[in-house]
Amino acid sequence: MHATPAAKGEVIQLWNGNIIHGREYLFPDNRCEPISYYSPQSGIGVVLRELGKQGPLNVGVIGLGAGMVAGYGRTEDVFRFYEINPLVYKIATGSFFYLSSCPAQWTVAIGDARLSLEREQAQGFDVLAVDAFTSDAIPVHLLTKEAFALYWRHLKPDGVLAVHVSNRYVDLAPIVALAAEEFGKTARRWASVDDPANAVDGSTWVLVTSSKKLLENPPLAGAGRVDAARLTRPWTDDYSDVWSVLR
Repeated sequence: MHATPAAKGEVIQLWNGNIIHGREYLFPDNRCEPISYYSPQSGIGVVLRELGKQGPLNVGVIGLGAGMVAGYGRTEDVFRFYEINPLVYKIATGSFFYLSSCPAQWTVAIGDARLSLEREQAQGFDVLAVDAFTSDAIPVHLLTKEAFALYWRHLKPDGVLAVHVSNRYVDLAPIVALAAEEFGKTARRWASVDDPANAVDGSTWVLVTSSKKLLENPPLAGAGRVDAARLTRPWTDDYSDVWSVLR
């Protein structure tokens, strides 16, 4: 971790190799402000703000990082994080303030996210964010048809699966789009750009839902379609082809 300057003061950053996994402003007045891949202009930012207009949210997040998604939480919102690495939990609660200072209720399940979700009763998430793919080590078991069936079990009928597909090495958007088609869902790509002065990293999210109303109304009406033609079949627990999605 190290600090860098930005428009609103210094920012502490969580790195793993050359991949940023979290950022937060050091000044207390700016804590809880979602930045990096989770800015208000990002796919997850847009979805949480739009659905939040309807009332309190129940949000699941696979991949804790610094806990930045909790920056969107309000007093009546509930966030449940799934994190495989206990050290990440210690860093998120000991060196960052998104969890300790932001008003939402939150819990963290330590262990493989898919195994945790398989053991749990349906959570009824309004949004389930899957954020485990930014490095060069892709957890394939979170991208299979069986994994997506599990996500739908935990989402409300019109809930949103938000998959963070920013990656330097592979294009994961077609995998998500093809899985969406398999289950009769609609997938849209939402890309945002770098804004270094405000500690924002450009990101790409694929948003999957059955809610035509959400996708047809601003701002998500501007989200792009995802072409899955490069893939011949969905990934399953018995089949995956990383070669086919290399950049």
